[in-house]
Amino acid sequence: MRARRYLKPWIFGVAAGVMFVGADALLPISPPSAYAFCLSCHVRDLVTAIVNSVAHSRFPASEVGSRALMLTSPGVLIGALLAAWINGEIHPRRASRPVLYAVLGLLVMVLGITIFGCTTRIVLRAGYGEIYGIVALVGMFAGVAISTVFIKWRVKRGTRS
Repeated sequence: MRARRYLKPWIFGVAAGVMFVGADALLPISPPSAYAFCLSCHVRDLVTAIVNSVAHSRFPASEVGSRALMLTSPGVLIGALLAAWINGEIHPRRASRPVLYAVLGLLVMVLGITIFGCTTRIVLRAGYGEIYGIVALVGMFAGVAISTVFIKWRVKRGTRS
């Protein structure tokens, strides 16, 4: 029996980076490169495209979102599900508070779309020296740090949800 050969995660990161840079250099896409892989914005544009085609409405979408169907989010979801299924890592379990988790997920996505955008755009905006990007990056780091401390505290107390 042959041992499974696993690919390192950095290989996928390099491949994605090469694809994004190549697409940016070769294709005339007008949004910035930060839009190449954004789960918040692509969900918004996918829902907008579906609603516009079904209801014959004219809700505004990004320029590239109105020309092409943004399938990044379903692709990531289906890819993750297939990878977990192939590797035997699917272990369904019941959530303790499903409505709370759904509302919190909705809140994160809405805030991501309305305030600063996805983390990729935050990092690029901060890299350009834009004050909103820098503030958002500091806020993102603070939120991750506070959440990590809170989760560790709850696990230590034995009150995991």
